[in-house]
Amino acid sequence: IVTLGGNIQAAVFDGSVVIRDLSLRDPLGNFPRLHASIDVQNLDLAQVTSTFSFGMITGRLSGGITDLEMFDWMPESFDARFFTPPGDRSKHRISQRAVTNLSSIGGGSGGGVAAALQGGFLKFFDDFGYDRLGLSCRLANDVCTMGGVLEKDGGYYIVKGAGLPRIDVIGSQKRVAWTRLVHQLGAIMESEIVVA
Repeated sequence: IVTLGGNIQAAVFDGSVVIRDLSLRDPLGNFPRLHASIDVQNLDLAQVTSTFSFGMITGRLSGGITDLEMFDWMPESFDARFFTPPGDRSKHRISQRAVTNLSSIGGGSGGGVAAALQGGFLKFFDDFGYDRLGLSCRLANDVCTMGGVLEKDGGYYIVKGAGLPRIDVIGSQKRVAWTRLVHQLGAIMESEIVVA
């Protein structure tokens, strides 16, 4: 077993990431096992989202992953939570594409949101204001228990809108198969289709 006594800290996306409680068992063997926790503070979402083909989001993001357990470099369990930090006064904007992708993660296809964005007066807006956003996933037994920043009618807010026109992203699926979630995220990152 390899255990790191201190923390690993890195400055990324104008914020910080700290890896703590890191331990590795059999890292070069057939069945490596890793345990760690990761703290994320005040990442610049504009920098993060411009790095990937997810859609533009501005604002700050904090949170982290606690009790990450990986076996053969695949996650077995963790408790992840990412959110707008309290008191964040940076500009909060989210693009149509990012709205559609977040809706897809929390509720399936994202088709209802895409249809709403392409029809009516919303199609004339490139982006929208938001109050706060957040997403959580607790992985156990290949199932992610999902959550957001607030509960809403049996679902949860992923994005709580602000201003006019207002758009909220509300997740409806509270339990999602981990393999399906990974597939959805992979499809979003590979997609080159921009919602106009």
